[in-house]
Amino acid sequence: MLSLIIANLSTIIVGLIVLAIVAAVVIKLVRDKINHKSSCGCGCAGCPSAGICGSKPNSK
Repeated sequence: MLSLIIANLSTIIVGLIVLAIVAAVVIKLVRDKINHKSSCGCGCAGCPSAGICGSKPNSK
């Protein structure tokens, strides 16, 4: 078993790094969803999808 791990150590390390990056992205998306932050960086004024976006547009 130990020889299998040693033989594939570089693959295991790269896999763990990729897993950590994916986990960080998922955590960031969940936190943004909880805090009602938009995924785009712009406002809703000129957005063609403003009516179906997660944030509610201001009604006047």
